[in-house]
Amino acid sequence: MRISQGREKPLSGLRYQSLKNQEEARLVTLPTVKTIRSSQFTFNYPVLRISTMKAHLLMILFIANKFCGPKSNNICHNIERGDSKIECSRVSDSAECAIRLANGEADFGVFNTDALLLTYQFYPDEIVPIFGLRHKDKTQQTFEFQSVAVVPSNFSVEINTSFESLENAGLCHPGFSKAQWWNDYILKYFEKNTYKADCRKNITAIENELENIRSFYGKACRPGDWASDVDFSDALKKKYPELCALCDDTTACKYTNEDKHGHIGALNCLTSGRGKVAYVALEYVHQYFKEDQKSQYQFLCPDGSLQNLTSNNPCAWIKQPWGAIVARRKVADELTTNLSRWLWGPKTYAVETWSESLKRFIEEDGIITNITKPTSLVSYLAEGRKEVKVSNIKTCGNVIRWCTTSILETAKCEWIAKEAIALGIEPEISCWQTNSTFECFRDIADNKADIITIDSNYGYLARKVYDLKPILYTEIDKEIMKDSMIMAVLRKPEDGNYPIKNFKQLKSHTACFPEYGGIAWLSFINTARMNGIISSVSCNYPSLLSNLFSGACMPGIKNNHGNSVITSNIITKLCSVCPRTNDTDCTANNDNRYYGDKGALTCLNEGAGDIAFVEIGNIKEEKNNFNQYHILCKNGSLAATPGLNLDKPELCALSVTIDSEVVSRKKNTEIDSLNAILSLLKLQDWLGNRVNTKRILHIHGQFNGIDDLLFKSSTIGLEPTTSKVESILAYKELFNHVDECSSAGLLMFSNVTLIALVVISIYFII
Repeated sequence: MRISQGREKPLSGLRYQSLKNQEEARLVTLPTVKTIRSSQFTFNYPVLRISTMKAHLLMILFIANKFCGPKSNNICHNIERGDSKIECSRVSDSAECAIRLANGEADFGVFNTDALLLTYQFYPDEIVPIFGLRHKDKTQQTFEFQSVAVVPSNFSVEINTSFESLENAGLCHPGFSKAQWWNDYILKYFEKNTYKADCRKNITAIENELENIRSFYGKACRPGDWASDVDFSDALKKKYPELCALCDDTTACKYTNEDKHGHIGALNCLTSGRGKVAYVALEYVHQYFKEDQKSQYQFLCPDGSLQNLTSNNPCAWIKQPWGAIVARRKVADELTTNLSRWLWGPKTYAVETWSESLKRFIEEDGIITNITKPTSLVSYLAEGRKEVKVSNIKTCGNVIRWCTTSILETAKCEWIAKEAIALGIEPEISCWQTNSTFECFRDIADNKADIITIDSNYGYLARKVYDLKPILYTEIDKEIMKDSMIMAVLRKPEDGNYPIKNFKQLKSHTACFPEYGGIAWLSFINTARMNGIISSVSCNYPSLLSNLFSGACMPGIKNNHGNSVITSNIITKLCSVCPRTNDTDCTANNDNRYYGDKGALTCLNEGAGDIAFVEIGNIKEEKNNFNQYHILCKNGSLAATPGLNLDKPELCALSVTIDSEVVSRKKNTEIDSLNAILSLLKLQDWLGNRVNTKRILHIHGQFNGIDDLLFKSSTIGLEPTTSKVESILAYKELFNHVDECSSAGLLMFSNVTLIALVVISIYFII
């Protein structure tokens, strides 16, 4: 459902709290939000706290340990069964679990390594690992994986020479695929630590990487998609064929042997002599080389030295710690003892006990193993990861400044920004907080921020008034899409004699709109143009509607965002049926009871308007009022049956479109726009709707239990502006005439300017 501009308010009871005062728990009330610039404050987590006294009472009442269980899984019912000592704290992802652990609202959870790393960025001291989780086939391995570089034994190298010996050596890389768990940070770690990165301003961050690799290594094989946009990736491969030159299939840029996610292919690339260095996982090195081959190759170490393949302690570039069961520090010791007793207690062979259910769920991620010594989160991670703190990592490209409209939205943005760095996504993301969507529009237009996801209700104003443009569209589930349909609704007359039976009969009637410039307003204009009841040439939409209707309520038209075309006479007429309260009328806020979709329906029901244009999902409670309404279909005829609940509503809807989009400055450089698009698509690859994963953080979904932050929770994916998805094409169609008008206006301005310059030049010549 759409959130109207006038209803944008901060959430009460939420505020950033100092991490240093964990014991000072209290309920806080949020004051009026001031603009907070991300660069000016240290991010802490949003919390909802209770008084210390109440906390002690709760401890008495609830002695069970709270476990972060998934909302989307029935496992919590099994864990809480019978005489269970566990209470489930249902969470949507690891980020929400981390926040609850730090707030004392949960006691323990299961995190993979990426979740541990992200959690450390915000809670370095509050959360500790108490048990490791190792793959059932790798329980003897200290690390989940180790990335190594392998070179021929005759490869000459001088220590501390910045890896100059690798210049023009040729790189055999395992490649990129969504099926494997090495993210871009890991996959690019060797490359980025062997060459000196140059950042060129005239190409994207991704292309900078390719240029640096080609300049240093000369040739390579880097299979898979280099960018999340497949078309852009293919274009890059054509531009940089040298980076596919060492592949078995240079045209397709891939190995013949794609086993083990390209690692075996990379080793084949090395042993065939095409490349002089392969960056692969250690376990595949052991599987690949026979004993009599091991003397022919060596490990290249991060310090520039060489090491035999037979080494018992191979030098790795990254040693990935295992995932772990984590606990909040205050209960870690007690919980370690309790879990040892519960998880390894006597088994039953009848009904599965709560403790057996808990163990079964935890061991979906790996076999539980003891951590032999007490450890902090940083020491656990630092055993294998050199960079545990992800800040201050240099990236190419201008920082992508994400505009937010609330403290919670800023919080989610900060988590995503940190995770983007941890995933190796460039350029860097920062967060820029304002109080409203329109403030974001102004700040983006003024080059203080770069991107925001907006309700499609604001699409017209974003383009027409603030000169913004879409860079990505959102795709939503088809069932949810039905809620985004715009309908023309009539009151059903008692005598059945409709005064309006088609669009041509709208002339001289009154109309109710949710908001000036909104999606319902624009959908009607598009339909009216198609039905020939307003001009298809004129771009002055307010004037056209003023001539069509005898009166209307069009909330927000008085505050028309600087549209000088709208005269006072037009405004008066298009506000004439709005109610007047406290000397105000036609406002786009709750002071106007005709504001919004429900308000437009109230306008219709009270007889102020003869027809209302509304988004059907926002008036769901009216769907069962069968005898009260009738829909006027897009083709100009009345729906076959009365009521709002039609069998095939899409046949009658004025528009069936998406409900949000990502916008940026129209005047942005192509490079900055591409960087933002590619970064968001890559974030979606890792934080979107991935299958069979315990998600670290859902970029589209809830954050800390709250919907519609940064993206609407109805979003299932992001689509480029070239998308052929039907709902996106329908949405773009709404703006075809708007864009034509803007282009015509720009052309007229250009012609007038040219004429003026000619006149001025002639004057001075004379």
